[in-house]
Amino acid sequence: MAEETLAIITSFAQQSLWLQNRIDPGRSDYTVAAAVRLRGTLDVPALEAALNAVAARHETLRTVFRLDDGVPVQVIGPVPDLRIPVEDVTAGQVDDLIRQETGRPFDLATGPLLRLRLLRLSPEEHVAVLAMHHIVTDGDSSAILLRELMLHYAAGRAGTSPELPELPVQYADYAVWQRETLSGPHLDRLTAYWAGRLAGVTPVALPAAPEPGAAAGASGAVHPVSVPAGLHDRLEAAARERGATLFMALLAGLGVLLSRHCRQDDITVLSPVSGRSRPELEELIGYFVNPLPLRTGLSGDPAADEVLDRARETCLGAYDHQDLPYEQISHLAAGPATDRGALGRVMMVLQSPRPRTWHAAGLELEQLPAGMGAAKAGLVLDLRPGPDGLEGVFEYDPALLDAATVAALAEDLPAVLGWLADRSPLPVSAVPGLKGPAPAAAAAPARAATGAQSTARAPYVAPRTPLEEEIALIWAELLGQETVGVYDNFFDLGGQSLAAVRLTARLREEFGVELAVRELFAAFTVEEVAWRVLQELTAASGAPEAAAPDAAGEPGSPIRT
Repeated sequence: MAEETLAIITSFAQQSLWLQNRIDPGRSDYTVAAAVRLRGTLDVPALEAALNAVAARHETLRTVFRLDDGVPVQVIGPVPDLRIPVEDVTAGQVDDLIRQETGRPFDLATGPLLRLRLLRLSPEEHVAVLAMHHIVTDGDSSAILLRELMLHYAAGRAGTSPELPELPVQYADYAVWQRETLSGPHLDRLTAYWAGRLAGVTPVALPAAPEPGAAAGASGAVHPVSVPAGLHDRLEAAARERGATLFMALLAGLGVLLSRHCRQDDITVLSPVSGRSRPELEELIGYFVNPLPLRTGLSGDPAADEVLDRARETCLGAYDHQDLPYEQISHLAAGPATDRGALGRVMMVLQSPRPRTWHAAGLELEQLPAGMGAAKAGLVLDLRPGPDGLEGVFEYDPALLDAATVAALAEDLPAVLGWLADRSPLPVSAVPGLKGPAPAAAAAPARAATGAQSTARAPYVAPRTPLEEEIALIWAELLGQETVGVYDNFFDLGGQSLAAVRLTARLREEFGVELAVRELFAAFTVEEVAWRVLQELTAASGAPEAAAPDAAGEPGSPIRT
């Protein structure tokens, strides 16, 4: 008899990632990875048993995802039999193998969404490469997993059980609770705040982007960033004097830096919060982190203290309204000149301090870089406090920024932070020591995001073929519209990503064709979808390939009359 599974609604964050995976499958952007060097005698069977014990304790590690009646659900299964492959390697192979492992995509429908691989350099030295899909983990969760893994490993070696308190809830409980609480007056308050905060938001216009046609989807690149210990301490002290935190000061500094290089005074930076607002969630593995758009205005050429104050107020307001999931926040910001992706064009992350090496269960452990996948935003400032100050990188998408531009940003960052640390009375336009572009006479408005969709509905043109009629009826049903014309755009009619996935499922049921949502975004009209369905049907029947509809609407296309 097969062991039972349990299907539960996803959290909002999980639903968003699931949709992105359906729209653009096979990408490794959302793989959360860690690589740890292990020195000492390693008991591989004990480590394997420990991994399965952690999966037994946390339901999210034995969860997969599927579409159930048009809605994505998390399916919790029995404890899996997780295996840890061991491969003998040389030191020169390690970096490439780490990148290879972290670059391998996950199948959300079949799982497992957790992999652990051992690279054996010698009997006394291994590199453990842990990879998980972000839909079941976040940064804090990965730390919890590694800690519990070593506790179970040590206990297993000693023939005992680890001293871990029983978890009061599981992630599925949190997902249900989140759905229930985000309603009524609470939801109204959150929505009103973010709608007001992001009204008229201007996406950051990244400077010196490569020419159109640069390779999209290129791997992320990095440029090192460092803030010396003395400057770090001064900056933290200046922040305290203004009732702010180090993060708020860094946000202020990044805002001024971008204002100078991008020549605009409306700067929005995306930054994650842990999302663990309740104590019972603190030791739970799952996807809780929620990115918040932190919008800081720099109009009026303010001095350092005023910039710090504005950054502090931005953060405090966002933290007080952090329960609204980013997917819903981004919809509030979308408009004729603002696509939702542009809201997260720049990110900043301040990591928690951590030791480079530690000891557990008779092993010495050392954290290693886990390699880079595709950039998660156009530009990401990722910093972590260390003994020598702040260390980190500017991660960037080479399809959007060139290396010289990012190097210039990194070179100017210490000067901006020094201006803040000194609480300088000089205005933003006169920050000393900057080598970047001279300030404009007046901040230029940001370039409108390319590819934004028009909010005006196309003139109604009735379906002209039986195929267009059937597809228009499906659209009307999914979108709650009385009539749908052949030139109507799916998103202009109120369609969202989940509705687009449901549409592809209906097309599969009605016509037996497989269309990827990603392929439809460029021209998401009834006419275009009907043409693509016809192409698939023609190919399946072995008939000559159908001709594409032409832009001028000339007769002759198989989907026209």
